[in-house]
Amino acid sequence: MSKPRSEPLITTYSSALERIEFEFDEKKYFGLEGDTLAAALLRNGVYLIGRSFKYHRPRGIISAGCEEPNAIVQLETGNITEPNVKATEILIYEGLKAKSQNNWPSVKFDFGAINDIFSPFFPAGFYYKTFMWPPKFWGKYEYFIRKAAGLGKSPTNDDPHQYEHFHYHCDVLIVGGGISGLYAAKLLAKTNLKVLVIEQHPELGG
Repeated sequence: MSKPRSEPLITTYSSALERIEFEFDEKKYFGLEGDTLAAALLRNGVYLIGRSFKYHRPRGIISAGCEEPNAIVQLETGNITEPNVKATEILIYEGLKAKSQNNWPSVKFDFGAINDIFSPFFPAGFYYKTFMWPPKFWGKYEYFIRKAAGLGKSPTNDDPHQYEHFHYHCDVLIVGGGISGLYAAKLLAKTNLKVLVIEQHPELGG
């Protein structure tokens, strides 16, 4: 397309699907049941999701799965916070709160974008040479480099949730529940082998 869209992709909601309210950067939006956070943001016309790590250039959603490099957000629920969650992998739920990362004071007006102006002076890996002397100053340099690294805020409270886990031993492990993976599992089901299919998405079929 020749220019960025300014209007939402979809402005009406199907009566057959539940409307779900969520927050992104302290602003309320509505999505549909089954939407990922990325899909719900696109549905509402939100295309600026974050900033690049080093130069703080504007970034939007470019994929639909775990390979998404830009739409990385911070989830917040009460006193619990979870950094570096990909918006393409989290399904929205009532009360979800998410924030963009690597910007200040906001993703639209990011003071860190000044780095882009001086990008010719910041070649790749310059900090590994520039800030290595004198050695005793590295602890001070590291603090500011870490703040500019584009990562989310680590939680400081204990995680109150409990998680289930189990151990499963198999003869054949099939990674991916797409057409090829399912076909391989079907053929192996005729044998006496213990077969396990693992898939990153909630539904099989690719």
